[in-house]
Amino acid sequence: MKLAVAVLCLFVLALAEEEELDKRIVNGEKAALYAHPHQASLQLYQAPYGWYHICGAVLIGPNKLVTAAHCVEGQNYRNLRIEVGALNLFEPPNAYEQTVAVAAFHIHPQYNGNGNGIPNDIATIYLVSPVTYNKNVQPATLAPTGSSFANTQCVITGWGRTTGGGSAAQHLKQAYITKITRTACNSYWNRYGQTITDNHICVFEASDPAGTRPSACNGDSGGPMMCGTNFQYLAGVTSWGVSTCSGDMPSVYTRTSAYNTWIASN
Repeated sequence: MKLAVAVLCLFVLALAEEEELDKRIVNGEKAALYAHPHQASLQLYQAPYGWYHICGAVLIGPNKLVTAAHCVEGQNYRNLRIEVGALNLFEPPNAYEQTVAVAAFHIHPQYNGNGNGIPNDIATIYLVSPVTYNKNVQPATLAPTGSSFANTQCVITGWGRTTGGGSAAQHLKQAYITKITRTACNSYWNRYGQTITDNHICVFEASDPAGTRPSACNGDSGGPMMCGTNFQYLAGVTSWGVSTCSGDMPSVYTRTSAYNTWIASN
């Protein structure tokens, strides 16, 4: 069954001067087949709408994924499923797509959705049965502990809104964007009372003109930020940013390399 309706994963914190933090690809382009075989769609069943996309997730094993904690917080695993291998969530399934029910999920024990910087926004998802790897379904490689990727280009992907107030993308989108240092990220977010720690990782394209800067947006939450040579490492999962998705502030991700031990032992 394909998606009947697309809704967005929206979770907001108050921010000064009428700005908001939003767990949330704007100014991106369509992704090609085989380009992001680790990308998954986390979907929720809700009557009378049926199944719909709420967040991204990242395949890291045949029956294991990572996503943002706020994507599964308060959910019943019985109402969740994962779709892998998809490009367009509204078209008939392609030859690579697989849909599998969720068996369980585990939220990081120190996650705080109301805390400064939304700390530890990460969760693991387990499937009732393993997916079959194919050309468009492959696991991502977790970035090694201590990885930086500072001032290098990374790629972000998702089916989230293509503008801050627009509709969700039907076709998977991608955008290339620069990973900035924690100090640089704090120079933007400290003024709004938000603290970026070593457990966060930020991207921002300051050199692009305003209005054309790429950014994650609503519905991209939990999706991948891939960095390194040929973007082979999962460096982060989409966590939060400004609700306008304007690209005028850095997008903030959970740094997966800070949680390698927890992910492995979970």
